[in-house]
Amino acid sequence: MDERLRQVLRKRVEAYLRDVERLLRGPAPAVAWPAVRVRLLPLAAGWRSLLAQHGDGLRGRCRHCDRSFRPVRTRRPLCSVWRTAHAHLIGGWPSDGGT
Repeated sequence: MDERLRQVLRKRVEAYLRDVERLLRGPAPAVAWPAVRVRLLPLAAGWRSLLAQHGDGLRGRCRHCDRSFRPVRTRRPLCSVWRTAHAHLIGGWPSDGGT
């Protein structure tokens, strides 16, 4: 990706997230609810899109992260995108390693 475009995209996304955090941490978050709601819906859609790209592939593992031609018996760790989603959206990590 062109370096200038990468910088513009990163700055805009970071500003968007700062704005959401500012609204949520403001003195009266309930007053800001309409603005927060408008920003949460695209965030949920964005997570869904990202997670869809990291869905199960032919071998039952992340089709994006598991692109190497390793033998099936060589086990890779769970997709970092799914681990990150769980940690931030649900909280922590299941102690038993399951869902």
